[in-house]
Amino acid sequence: MRGFATSLLLIIGIIAVIGMVAYIVLAKSHTSSDNVTASAPVTAIVSTKDFAPGLPMSQKTTILIQTNDSSEIKYIVPTSQVDTYSKSLPEGYRVVSKTP
Repeated sequence: MRGFATSLLLIIGIIAVIGMVAYIVLAKSHTSSDNVTASAPVTAIVSTKDFAPGLPMSQKTTILIQTNDSSEIKYIVPTSQVDTYSKSLPEGYRVVSKTP
């Protein structure tokens, strides 16, 4: 009877060790796939400010501004005032593109 109990405990111990090793392997492979997903490029949301809401789009220019923290803001301004808005940007801000 004593030999049976020892054998039973040994079998349970082996099963527990195999279960732990399998858990570690599966957890590590799951973490690796999460890292691949996390490193995928993220599309930034660009805020838009329309400074000429009463004008039709044919009379406006869209200026994409990059801020000093690398985020982007889209300004929609009257075409005649593009230079004024571009020159009055805060320090560290820069014009990335202009589209009529």
